[in-house]
Amino acid sequence: MRSRLGYLLFLLLAFSIPLKAQIEPIPNLKVQPIPLPGGDITPPYGLYNQFFPGPPNQTPPFDPINADPHGITNFRGVTAMGYTSGTATDNSRTKYTVITDIRVYQGEYIGGETADVVNTAGATRSARARGTFVEI
Repeated sequence: MRSRLGYLLFLLLAFSIPLKAQIEPIPNLKVQPIPLPGGDITPPYGLYNQFFPGPPNQTPPFDPINADPHGITNFRGVTAMGYTSGTATDNSRTKYTVITDIRVYQGEYIGGETADVVNTAGATRSARARGTFVEI
């Protein structure tokens, strides 16, 4: 009985922790994209609503080549992506390893737009948007 109560308490605590979405609202964008559900967990940073397709046995580790390259859901169009890596040196001559993940989207997606710009309270409604945008 005690273990069941402990298990129930653990579940209640685990599901009561608020989750913060990775994507912040993009200024001047009327229809905000909706992040891809799921993704990769990268210690110590946590959950990324993103998959990282790439060659096997590399550093950093990648998802399989055919993993979903989209970072948003409800998207129909073309996605191009690329990784770059190299080193950077600051003014103190400290070297850093720099890895970038750049994705370009062109097409149409269904996202959320503010339902009422005056009395919003965070309410949104589904809306369709079309265009080209870059995710870095």
